[in-house]
Amino acid sequence: MIGAAFRVMALSLLRDRAALVMAFVLPTVIFSIFAAIFSGATGDRIRIHLGLADIARTAATQRLADALVADPSLRVTRLPATDLAEVTRAVRSGAVDVALVLRGDLIATPADAPPGPADQPVVLVENPAKALATPIALGQLQRVLNEALPDVVLSRIVADVERTGKIGPDERRFLDEAFAEQRARKEPFSFASLVERRSTAAGTANARVSYYAGAITAVFLLFAAMQGALSLVEERETGIAERLMAGPGGLPVVVLGKFGFLTLQGMVQAGLIFLAAGLLYGVEIGPHWTAFLTACLLVSAMAAGLALAACALAASRQQAHLASTFGVLLLSAVGGSMVPRFLMPPWLQQAGWLTPNAWAIEAYQNALGEGFGSAAPAFAVLLALTLCGLGLALGLVARRTV
Repeated sequence: MIGAAFRVMALSLLRDRAALVMAFVLPTVIFSIFAAIFSGATGDRIRIHLGLADIARTAATQRLADALVADPSLRVTRLPATDLAEVTRAVRSGAVDVALVLRGDLIATPADAPPGPADQPVVLVENPAKALATPIALGQLQRVLNEALPDVVLSRIVADVERTGKIGPDERRFLDEAFAEQRARKEPFSFASLVERRSTAAGTANARVSYYAGAITAVFLLFAAMQGALSLVEERETGIAERLMAGPGGLPVVVLGKFGFLTLQGMVQAGLIFLAAGLLYGVEIGPHWTAFLTACLLVSAMAAGLALAACALAASRQQAHLASTFGVLLLSAVGGSMVPRFLMPPWLQQAGWLTPNAWAIEAYQNALGEGFGSAAPAFAVLLALTLCGLGLALGLVARRTV
């Protein structure tokens, strides 16, 4: 009976070409789209559209403008504006995400000069609808200033010291000339390279895309398993379940057959998604392939077990459909399949551990990153969820049999 139930589900899927495409082609396509979106919209690859208007047109502002235009992490459009109002209109209309207006010389004014707009020579014009662009623009501006114009940054610090009376105009002039000579010799300023960056990434693996591969896999495996497990409800409503009760082993062996098929289907789906991740984005599976296969098996089994339990609990097809749509979407949203959990509020990050998606993502991340030992806790949780889901489904159908 287990083999018969497995064969019936396999034949039903193979004969329905639309279902076959949705089961094995659609997950790969959706993953590729999401990977293309999120791999370029997180971390240091966010390239905002920055408007730039150099109204002051001094030597220092020209250097800053050239450095911003040459920076590969920004998309810069020079705005032919002559005042702040024109730049504001450009940002409001959506021509650019955010804009910088260089309205004064970047070189600090003398200590005895009256304060004025030149004390804040750069104006950032932001759009509240694109709030994320503001901190990115400010951070990139600070970085470019430190890397391309360190002498200007230091000159403003020296000007602050001069205002305290600790140094006089002669000392400031001497320091400004020293900075200019160092810039002319193209010698780097030590504070411009103060920080060394190190990554936890191992080899050439694309960790960012491997995260979304695991996240999308968790979503699709839950959806696909729920759709397959709906046959439990259909058989109950059409009366087929009553005839199956008379077979050897009754309904529990039918559930075991469905569980085996859904687990195998999930492993194929996961394999196709990670195959696309490897071919298109360089995600490495080989170094820890045994841990990866274990993750695929346990995530697929977890999805199958929970789906069968949900459908065994559902009193009608409508209830099962609600669980397969709203339930899976809710778990996916909280569990990090749609938005990385580190971007969520702390309380929601902790709540994510109550979802199967978070543990599925954790299993894939650790399995691909460091291997079996690191992924063992997630594997244990997935195994427990599998046994609980399958045990609940078997108990419910066995009770109905009695």
